[in-house]
Amino acid sequence: MTQTPFLWLGANRARRWPVGDKARLLDKAAHAGLPVSAGAILLDEFFALLAAEGVVDVRDGIVTAVDDDWLHETLYEGIRFPRLDAPAIIRAAFSVDGAALTADPRYAPQRAVHLDDPAQLARGLCRVWSSAAAAGLRRDVLLMEMIAAEIEGTAVTTANAPDPVTSQAANASPETITLPQLGRFGRPDAALPPFAQRLQMLLRGVRRTFGGGVWQVDWLDDGRICWIIQLHARSI
Repeated sequence: MTQTPFLWLGANRARRWPVGDKARLLDKAAHAGLPVSAGAILLDEFFALLAAEGVVDVRDGIVTAVDDDWLHETLYEGIRFPRLDAPAIIRAAFSVDGAALTADPRYAPQRAVHLDDPAQLARGLCRVWSSAAAAGLRRDVLLMEMIAAEIEGTAVTTANAPDPVTSQAANASPETITLPQLGRFGRPDAALPPFAQRLQMLLRGVRRTFGGGVWQVDWLDDGRICWIIQLHARSI
């Protein structure tokens, strides 16, 4: 191939490829310095390479690895994919609409995958590739380091309005709060829980980076950093 078939998150290259917003926005956020875990977008072109070489087999829309070790070797030695320092999450880089599709277990992210284990790697990738066939989409895949969350949730932010936030800690019930927005040079309210202070700063960074509109941010906090897990624009 004339181009490396993966894009490292933060390289700001996803905008040049026909990848979905899920991947493109994470790449832009990482490039802007917002906290996004280490990882990459494995492009549809990587899947096409595997299919052409016989590394994977496609029958009735289901993708299987002909040989797990061969797929693992192609990823790390064939295209020189960097090794991540932690177990990974493997998920689709595309968004899927419709209850029938989203209920399909093949769309579930593959969590805590040990990428040095060829069987785990092949199983995670093939499930995502198979899901793309049902939706008629490119087989782009997000492969990112897992973050151990103490608390996680969803926030919605738009300019000049309070930010509604849902959060849930481990073994706890979901909670809903509304955070005041930080101004350009404002500091978080010390009376807020530490995660909420970090989330305030994260949401300010999202507004600075992506500008006007309504942005939904899936986030998690590991006790030190509030991370972006997923980001998408919402209609007003």
